[in-house]
Amino acid sequence: MFAYSVDSREIRRNLGEILRGAREGGRRTLTEVAREAGISPAHLSEVERGLKDISTDLLVAVTHALGLPGADVYSELGRRLGPERGGARGWTPDPRRQLRLAAASLPEESLRSLAQFSAFLANTPKPRIGFVTGDPRR
Repeated sequence: MFAYSVDSREIRRNLGEILRGAREGGRRTLTEVAREAGISPAHLSEVERGLKDISTDLLVAVTHALGLPGADVYSELGRRLGPERGGARGWTPDPRRQLRLAAASLPEESLRSLAQFSAFLANTPKPRIGFVTGDPRR
């Protein structure tokens, strides 16, 4: 496995912490936000504690009630769960290693297609780019 991954429990927990932090930061009660979002306070409480999943539609309603852009929630979630967290191994900056890692997960037929396409690109004439030396009017 070349990419760091987390389990759904950790995603739920972090998402809940983000939502609770935004709610408490805005000095809003659970009941107020739940009412505006059209969700029960009990359900919102379980989401905030990472005990229940939340649908995208309800997440949008909750973030709207909090006055928080949904993209900010996803950005914060990505920051918290990203590869730099806790020294977890992320995607290598070495292009050769990236290619080896990506190709390792491809089926043989896909690898064959990739090799054929690469050979095609290698044999396609490329225009030369350079500088003209001397007087260009000659």
